[in-house]
Amino acid sequence: MSDFIIDTRKETPEHKNKFEFLKWWIYKVTIREKLQNPAGLIFFSFAAVFMGVVAGKLGLVPMVLVAGAAIGLPVGLGVVFNLKFGVILLYVLLFTVLGLTRLIPGIPFGISFDAITVGLLFGLIVKQATERDWSFARHPIGIIVLIWILYNIALVANPWAASRLAWVYTIRSIAAIMILYFILLYTIDSVDFLKLLIYLWLGMAFVGALYGIYQDIFGLMAFEWAWLTADPVRFRRYYQFGNVRVWSYFSGPMVFGVLMSLSAVATAYMAGTVRSLGLKLVYIFAAFIMLYGMIVSGTRAAYVVPIIAIVTFVIFSGDKRILVASAIGGFLFMSFINIPFSNDRIRQFQSAFKPGDDSSFEVRQQNQAFIKPFIRSHPIGGGLGSTGVWGQRFSPHSPLSQFPPDSGFVRTAVEAGWIGLLIFNTLLFFIAYEGIKNYFRIRDPDLQTIQLMFIAVLFGLILTNYPQETIGSPPINAVFFLCAAGVTNILKIDNKLALDRQRRRDLGEEVEEEPHLIEQQSFLDSLFNKKK
Repeated sequence: MSDFIIDTRKETPEHKNKFEFLKWWIYKVTIREKLQNPAGLIFFSFAAVFMGVVAGKLGLVPMVLVAGAAIGLPVGLGVVFNLKFGVILLYVLLFTVLGLTRLIPGIPFGISFDAITVGLLFGLIVKQATERDWSFARHPIGIIVLIWILYNIALVANPWAASRLAWVYTIRSIAAIMILYFILLYTIDSVDFLKLLIYLWLGMAFVGALYGIYQDIFGLMAFEWAWLTADPVRFRRYYQFGNVRVWSYFSGPMVFGVLMSLSAVATAYMAGTVRSLGLKLVYIFAAFIMLYGMIVSGTRAAYVVPIIAIVTFVIFSGDKRILVASAIGGFLFMSFINIPFSNDRIRQFQSAFKPGDDSSFEVRQQNQAFIKPFIRSHPIGGGLGSTGVWGQRFSPHSPLSQFPPDSGFVRTAVEAGWIGLLIFNTLLFFIAYEGIKNYFRIRDPDLQTIQLMFIAVLFGLILTNYPQETIGSPPINAVFFLCAAGVTNILKIDNKLALDRQRRRDLGEEVEEEPHLIEQQSFLDSLFNKKK
């Protein structure tokens, strides 16, 4: 797939109409010459003077908005004409922008997500106007994603919904972001770009881990402490076991903790794709830093993710020595969580594996038992945004506005009904099925390791979405869509590598022999008493 709609190899325009010439000129001025030309000088000079006048007359917030608009024009063109650039930009914003809302309150940074998503969708449509090839989206997962999007759009007419305005605010985070799945299907067409997105995710997570550890050791900054103490309920929720649950620059400790656990697992798996012992040690060190960030977040749901990753690795490895070692490790782990400790952090960790002793777990169970009759009698739910923050804002007199879902699955069932929950769970099933199926078809060992990493992360996400609302929370949703698109496209990438090896072999070049499939298949077959 070409990165640009126009032919970027041409030095002079050879276009039939003014629109083609305009596209060539915009590309030449902004992308090729990077605004290092008279047009760029005029643009930046005018922007600097204008922003100075705005700042002097109206203040900081209007100046930031004007600066965003000035930067947004060339960036928007880049998003439309280069989808890979747009995806990278969206990932950076999903990881960083929400933290800016506390540093510079009053500016709707979240709109940037919508703007870039719309730009990516428009760019994809423009590309398909010339390519006319939607084969990348013709897949069972793509069909279910489309059904989920259309279902959520149709819920605007839900007769049980207490507020249509709540639907407007909620559809952005539920259905609109699902468009990213199709964008990723289109753009993830090579090993290089797939690894670039993975390293971008892990790099920003590592920076977040370092800042979270800084918060834990040196304390919160003044604006962070002011935000924490502004709400007594928030303070009680964040101050537990004698420690403040840190959140780095993310939206909250839950997001920070789950993201750290998922990223630590992914980093440990990615260590298997490098050959240098030094690099492997760097990866392992980064994984331990993220695990420490997970611990200081105090998010107990995140603690089970590494366990899920280890179980996934053991099942797919099929090595008897690993099975024995894991059995011994499991025994030691069970002993550890039952040994009494005075350390607050250790006791908090142990409580994650003793739900019967956790009062918050009992409250969740009671809330779910209370809401089950409503879910059974409302097949399409009580309306998007009817619970939580949007419910309290737009329909405060509705009984659902006071209901705390405390679970991604429960929220889906309450707001979208058991029909919506069925669609969503079907989507998760097909993503997991596709990941496992493609894993045993991949020939390249590095891609096979990456696929196993995707599977482990997806299992961790599905599990944590029960006690917390994880899958729909940015930037965890970006990780979810990367894994969903990755498990779908990675077999295509593997086939491309195999064809490239064959082409080079036909040309007489020296090529490493194709790596054979490892023996996990025979192990899984033995579980079902099948012959090799």
